Amino acid sequence: MSMISVVSMRSIGAARTDDHSPMPVALFCCVGLVVSLCLVASGIDLGAGWV
Repeated sequence: MSMISVVSMRSIGAARTDDHSPMPVALFCCVGLVVSLCLVASGIDLGAGWV
């Protein structure tokens, strides 16, 4: 049983060492904002009623 906990703790530590900066999140949000602004500028309604 102790071997299972050691292996699981090692995999959690490995996942945390590959931490990314907030730059990809900010880039994704900016791309989404630009796309939605382009769609609104072209006349497409992005309201809840189009779903």
